[in-house]
Amino acid sequence: MALHGDAMNLNVAVVIASTREGRMGEKVGRWVHAQASQRAGWTVELVDLLAWPLPNYAQPLPTKMAEKSYTDVRLKAWAELVAKFDAFLIVTPEYNHGYPAALKNALDHAYAGWNRKPVGFVSYGGTSGGVRAVEQLRQVAVELQLAPVRDEVNIPLIGKALDEAGAPREEFHGKRLAALVGELDWWGTTLKAGRERS
Repeated sequence: MALHGDAMNLNVAVVIASTREGRMGEKVGRWVHAQASQRAGWTVELVDLLAWPLPNYAQPLPTKMAEKSYTDVRLKAWAELVAKFDAFLIVTPEYNHGYPAALKNALDHAYAGWNRKPVGFVSYGGTSGGVRAVEQLRQVAVELQLAPVRDEVNIPLIGKALDEAGAPREEFHGKRLAALVGELDWWGTTLKAGRERS
């Protein structure tokens, strides 16, 4: 199917998952946002979970039923924000071999907005660079009907990894991000076309 008009344009969210004091996630997120914004046909928005202090999920029904009748304006706004994007780049640290609770809570508060859209991961941490957090997130993504792409960026020893501008010192990470953006673009365009057909 040939794509034309605005079907080639993708709305992409760069999600900063860490909300802790002194976090490195904002620097990494801004680097990812700057690089992703150079992709032709992409409109990229930074979504910082620090600005979205959602309550712990306490609905009596699963999200895919509950979100249709949210009365809390914060929850309605979050579900609407997620729904407007065509693809996601999640920037996450690794805490105790896992990912932040704030990220899980944000994922859990929406359902339909995640469906049939691609997601890529940029992680950071200690010696592992956050790979264990990403492996766990891939399982959650599949359950939300997100399509996790193969390529990812993992930045180890984050305390020493960034330069004064907040970008990784190693050129390798930039190349990995470029590959991730390219893959996300293919999946984003393909899945957007599929959603529009159905």
